[in-house]
Amino acid sequence: MFNTAFEPLVAFSLIAGVAVLGLNLVLAGLIIALRERLKRQEREQKEFKAIWQPALLGALSGPAQYLLPPLRLQDQVAFLKLWNYMQESLRGDATVRLNEIALQLRCDELARRLLRDGNPTERLLAMLTLGHLRDSRAWAALQIVVQAKETIASLTAARAMIQIDPIAGAHHLMPSVLNRPDWEIPRLARMLGEARVTFESLLVPRVAALPSAQKLRGLQLLEVLRTRLPDAALLGLLNSEKEPTIIAAALRLVNTFAVRPAVLSHLAHTDWRVRVRAVHALTHVAVPSDVPQLAAMLGDSEWWVRYRAAHALVSLPFLAHESLDGLKRLSDDRLGRLALDHVFAERGLLSHSS
Repeated sequence: MFNTAFEPLVAFSLIAGVAVLGLNLVLAGLIIALRERLKRQEREQKEFKAIWQPALLGALSGPAQYLLPPLRLQDQVAFLKLWNYMQESLRGDATVRLNEIALQLRCDELARRLLRDGNPTERLLAMLTLGHLRDSRAWAALQIVVQAKETIASLTAARAMIQIDPIAGAHHLMPSVLNRPDWEIPRLARMLGEARVTFESLLVPRVAALPSAQKLRGLQLLEVLRTRLPDAALLGLLNSEKEPTIIAAALRLVNTFAVRPAVLSHLAHTDWRVRVRAVHALTHVAVPSDVPQLAAMLGDSEWWVRYRAAHALVSLPFLAHESLDGLKRLSDDRLGRLALDHVFAERGLLSHSS
């Protein structure tokens, strides 16, 4: 009776033990297989580099008809990675020679195929390659990728289009530049390259008439590109614009005395973000008669305005250190004096009235 009652439990235990043992063996086999695969990949990478790094360097410095080794199917993606790395690292004639090598190995065909059929990583690699090769046959496919929601993929496609045809690329990409907040302005500015002049020529005449969100991005791009907005356009923005963020963005473009009166008027703006930008802008166009107004900003209710006013006063080329000390002694605002002390300490200046 005892044996009969426990027979199912014993059988279950045996089956469970065998199953666990089997799973452990399978897991051990998978680990061994993975380790072998990694070792094989490392070995293949070493073999690839041993062949292609000296081959590419030799082709760059050798004759035009330098004999290259055959590119094996399993090495194609690795070759594109190495080739793009060298493209990003080198300049001038070396990049032209790299393009000749890639065309000789039919990498343009490979890149177009990867753009069409590859996985996400291979598609990014393909777009980088096609941009460096300036392959116009990829234009239509790149136009589609530019509209994708994925930020990295769309930006990579945009860069490739600019490399292939800077003028056409600028015209085609301008709506996306103005409408896609995921396209960061500093990154856009870095990738414009040869299309910079075209972007500026398209943006400068129309920026003031754009809808608010597009206008803000347009002004931010012009700032990063260090583009000079005509005085009439800048004055129009400073005198008629109501949106504080746009006024602040326009103030970042101030660099001529012609707009100084408009800058001074914004020292009294109700939004502190505008006041702080006006104080900073005045640093570039101030004259001695503006010192009292700048000094008055030391008493602003917002710390950043006081801090920027202190910086502006210290930066004025016509205001000596002794004059700043005098301003601090005459100031009745404790917070303003603290702001000047803070800036004095930052710049390593000695305040005689501390």
